[in-house]
Amino acid sequence: MSSIAAKCLALSVSAALAFGSGGAALAAKANNEAVVVAKLYKDFAWQAVASQTDLFGEDLSHQGKATFEKYFAPALADLLTRDAACQVKSKGICNLDFDLLFDSQDPRVTDLDVTSTSPGRVSVVYKDPVDDKTTRIDFDVARVGGAWKITDVVYRRPDKVSLKQLLSRQVP
Repeated sequence: MSSIAAKCLALSVSAALAFGSGGAALAAKANNEAVVVAKLYKDFAWQAVASQTDLFGEDLSHQGKATFEKYFAPALADLLTRDAACQVKSKGICNLDFDLLFDSQDPRVTDLDVTSTSPGRVSVVYKDPVDDKTTRIDFDVARVGGAWKITDVVYRRPDKVSLKQLLSRQVP
């Protein structure tokens, strides 16, 4: 087995164990603001280990409005829906040119951790298994209709760009 295949297999097993064993914790902490972010990664983190949409389905950025509304507040769900429609119409990239879960065009992750860091803020921290670089992404969350929803995503780049800012730009 090649080292890349071995790393992918190990990452898949780690992800399955992390997300699978977290199911009871998710259910037990249903009122915790981190649950919506953990569920988003549970449902779409496969993007970091597989590219077979015929087996896994479309990635997060190609979902419909109903899927976006499960995780995101209405304003952000609308922006994501608009960008997905733009990508279909233009057959190319619009405002979102990276995987929004990993702040990368080619995500590779290990040791993913989802934590409430302050009221209304959930952080996702993970490592790149190749260069061991740690990445942190902050999710702003709020109660919407009695459920926790993501209101924005802040990428901890030097410019601390937010998903809402990126998606609000005019497409050329």
